[in-house]
Amino acid sequence: MGDKPITMISNESNEETKEPTTLEKEEDIEALAEPPDWLPDGWIIEVYRTEDGTIIRYYTSPISNYTFTTKSEVLEYLFSRTDERMLESKERGAKNTLQRQHEWLPKGWVMEIRAAGEKTDKMYKFYVHSITGVRLLSKQDVLLYINEANVSGCNTNGQCDTSSEDNILAKVDFRPSGLPEGWIKEIVYRKTKEGLTRRDPYYTDPASSYTFRTLKSALSFLETGKVSKHAFIQRTSVHDLYSFEICANMQKMVIPQVAQIHQMSLKRNTLEARSLPAKKHN
Repeated sequence: MGDKPITMISNESNEETKEPTTLEKEEDIEALAEPPDWLPDGWIIEVYRTEDGTIIRYYTSPISNYTFTTKSEVLEYLFSRTDERMLESKERGAKNTLQRQHEWLPKGWVMEIRAAGEKTDKMYKFYVHSITGVRLLSKQDVLLYINEANVSGCNTNGQCDTSSEDNILAKVDFRPSGLPEGWIKEIVYRKTKEGLTRRDPYYTDPASSYTFRTLKSALSFLETGKVSKHAFIQRTSVHDLYSFEICANMQKMVIPQVAQIHQMSLKRNTLEARSLPAKKHN
């Protein structure tokens, strides 16, 4: 095994770093971990010495946590202004009402939106723990579960069925993996003509308000600033759409196309069930 890494955080420094090279074991590895002049303050340097004496350096951005191994990679990243876009996303996200309302929600929990009511004209909001599947109705219920492992009832007075995924409209993740703070991942559930359920992901940047269809295109935007051709700005933002308490009336809100499609699919399934041919009697 090689030596344990030496970690340094850059500030004012004066040592120029070369590409990984072979050195004698008596070299002072701590000195090699001194940050070079070209590295911005706050960046983290980790230095490893392998068994054959090769010195390998890792440079990590304190904002994105992206790690690089060469000066050229770091400089290319800095010129891309990725950190600036991530900071802007974080700052804008902190100002959004929906984000502020859910700062208390821990990572690993998602907000689940379901159609409800006899005419599927209502929306109910639940909080679901992704790993255990625990479903709760309010902030108080979630905090009680986290602090005391006490599962409260999830009673909607028969207004919302949670026994299947048939009436799920969307799931919203306020801390999606791989993206800066402030970004929101929304998974929209759609019924196909065949009666199957599609789950379409959307990633929304709070700074530009652009919504991306894939994580790859969202990361590409952060790294290059280029908006993919499939990105768009939603007519009703994800922040406005889900900023309600436990229940909301769809007719009093700006209903997105997904809710309208879901209502139509539920009605179509009901009509198809009613129109099944009656059994013939001998």
